[in-house]
Amino acid sequence: MMRCIWPVLMLLAWVSRGGEPAAATSTVPRQVVVASWNVENLFDADDDPDNPGDDEYTPTGWTRWTEPRYRHKLTNLAEVVSVLRPDILCLMEVENRRVIADLAALTEELHGWRMPVIVHRDCGDMRGIDTAILSRHEPKSVVWLKPLAIQRDIIVADFDFGGRPLTVMVNHWKSRYGRKKESEALRELEARTVRAEVERRIKDNPAAAIMVCGDFNDNIDNRIPLEYAGFSTNEAAVLRDGTLLFNLSSTLPADERGTYYYAQGRTWNSFDMINISRGMLTTGLPASPWQVRPETFRIHAPPHMRQENGAPYPFRRVGTRKGRRVYTGYSDHFPLVVTVEARP
Repeated sequence: MMRCIWPVLMLLAWVSRGGEPAAATSTVPRQVVVASWNVENLFDADDDPDNPGDDEYTPTGWTRWTEPRYRHKLTNLAEVVSVLRPDILCLMEVENRRVIADLAALTEELHGWRMPVIVHRDCGDMRGIDTAILSRHEPKSVVWLKPLAIQRDIIVADFDFGGRPLTVMVNHWKSRYGRKKESEALRELEARTVRAEVERRIKDNPAAAIMVCGDFNDNIDNRIPLEYAGFSTNEAAVLRDGTLLFNLSSTLPADERGTYYYAQGRTWNSFDMINISRGMLTTGLPASPWQVRPETFRIHAPPHMRQENGAPYPFRRVGTRKGRRVYTGYSDHFPLVVTVEARP
């Protein structure tokens, strides 16, 4: 099926440039911390008539989403961000530019961690959620890939730190909701789009430093990330083939790769990933201006962000021992974080 519709679907993919200038740090860092987090339905409490996807996250929606509850969730998210201390934060499931700006403002106000640069645009996703970047540094350019009209954009942000370029791609692929064959076909299209962009850049510059981050709604050993996106779990294979990317989650023990817990099936999933180009491996040749030591990669999952079964603690209304109902939690996904170092 995909062989038949792929040429047609690719005609629907389009690229445009975006991003707004903002004040950012001017120093040239020797290390860049990159984090990736699906913050789970970060909606404000206002009803946007142009975004029907936000109706449930309003005071009259089924979630009874109010401004105090929205601010409460922001406060909890800001606490986690301040611990991660990212220079570049890749975000999934944000409603609009306002919620990103509010998160940045609260992180700075409460914790002194400043990320003044926002990369975002409203993408027309059917659920009303977008991908975005919060950063301490202004990207040199931004490209938006849109393989599917009703899905989230893939952000391609090119940074330049004192002549050391670094490309960060932010993804949130089609969920597994609905018919399996249909959702897989859409994720396959998104995977092929990422692969084509990576291969184009590697062809132009075999030493390119490329990071592909996000929530891919597939596990690291599933066919679509491996075969269509080229996210390899085999470092030796990546060293041989410069068009493959190395999946940093594969450096963790198999039972420690979970970032999302599917309660209905009682299964852990490794949907969230950070993948790097060959040149970013410490032994990769041709060598990129940036390198990643796998030991700096981790899933941020401290005890207070976990439920009793170890799953991520989502922001929900829960009961207390005194019979009260209070909101608490963070997201149904754990964040990922890794340190990128300037190569000596």
